[in-house]
Amino acid sequence: MAQDETRLIAKAQEGDKAALDELVTAYWPPIYRLALSKTGSPEDAQEIAQDTFLRALTALPRYKETNATFKTYLSRITLNLIIDYYRKRGRTPHMIDIAQYNEPIIDTSTRPDEAVMSAEQRREVSRLLELLPEEQRRVIELRILQGVAIADVARIMGKSSAAIKMLQQRALKKLKDLFDENGITGGREAGAG
Repeated sequence: MAQDETRLIAKAQEGDKAALDELVTAYWPPIYRLALSKTGSPEDAQEIAQDTFLRALTALPRYKETNATFKTYLSRITLNLIIDYYRKRGRTPHMIDIAQYNEPIIDTSTRPDEAVMSAEQRREVSRLLELLPEEQRRVIELRILQGVAIADVARIMGKSSAAIKMLQQRALKKLKDLFDENGITGGREAGAG
């Protein structure tokens, strides 16, 4: 755990409001993105992110430093709230529009004029992501879409780093095969352009 993070947490545990604000400011964006990627709803993601911080800050006096980062701790709370979110609604998660992420799954760097995927293509990519087995899809969401470190993904999913690397490798291969089967190549549909 980084010294700065450790210092902030210690100050926050002592009731330092500025330290609390700094923790929330630092971790709000990734927690919100995680919730948004799972719900597809900005309003629900905002509520889940707020609940995450409410729970984390309420439990902060009992928080103990471990090998996991504070972001991992918050991500676990968020994932538990997302599970509750879907249990209450009696439905399964759906994929969101991946255009909201900075790192595209499809390499669009070769043709800048085609860098923006059409809404139809984004829906198709989201549909293909849904075809992946649950664990593979979750690894892609965490590693590729959200940029979470392998060690943190391993902790979140309760697996070894080696298992996460293997899942990611299999997921990317399966996703590439699905793209090929559906005519999605190089950021545009086959035969287009």
